[in-house]
Amino acid sequence: MAALVASTVQGAAEADATTRSRRTPPADWAAYDYYLQGRAHYHQYEMDKGESMFARSAELDPAFAQGHAYLAQCLVARFWYDRDPGTLQSALQSARTALLLDRNDGICNQSMGLVLVHMRQHGDAGLYFQQARTLNPHDVNIAGDYASWLNYGGQPQQSLAVLERAILLDPLPPVWFWEVKGSALFLLGRYAEAIDAYRKAGDQFFIHAFLAAAYAHLGEMANAHVAVEATLSRQPDLSLGYLAHLPFADPSSFELFLSGFRKAGFF
Repeated sequence: MAALVASTVQGAAEADATTRSRRTPPADWAAYDYYLQGRAHYHQYEMDKGESMFARSAELDPAFAQGHAYLAQCLVARFWYDRDPGTLQSALQSARTALLLDRNDGICNQSMGLVLVHMRQHGDAGLYFQQARTLNPHDVNIAGDYASWLNYGGQPQQSLAVLERAILLDPLPPVWFWEVKGSALFLLGRYAEAIDAYRKAGDQFFIHAFLAAAYAHLGEMANAHVAVEATLSRQPDLSLGYLAHLPFADPSSFELFLSGFRKAGFF
């Protein structure tokens, strides 16, 4: 009965979120097609493909706010790989453009929040995430980014509550959602559960790094070393210095990850 109610509520929630998130419809339907393709790639961590689709969407319809908003999100994802401040500045510009076009769009507010987290402007980021949640209260992607902000701010219990409610509404969230849940569980010291979540989160280098830290905290060093090797095979120049750039506002949360990375064998 609970599942039936949840699925019914989810249908209404999706309709409401769609209505709210498309306040300014695209003038060019080819642009919207590129946007939809970009979202499909983005939510599967296929960032290069997603970025090119969103860039094309923004080119075809410069007034379509969500095209710019998702381009900003893809650029933040690229920043995880290249650590180039210019990439983050480009993301900021895309997020600003999106908000100028539609300040009452939840995805546009979410995108600015995501950029500001990575610029370590956590207070302002929180304001944008709260506005995004007010505009799109049932959007699982907004919930996931908000929960990530809570993790970086040292509030993993609140993060986990947000994530678990979102999963009730959408039992099949985008793959990156599991990384956020894994990190909330990690910060709560629930390392075995964190590992289960991370294993659902894809094959990105940072997922393997987080797995290594979780295994190390559990004392499963053989598994930790395997995860370190998997990390370095995907990102050979990864180091503790790189991992130190994770945008934590809470020092104790950051230290928990960093100590796990050290135990696992990252230098």
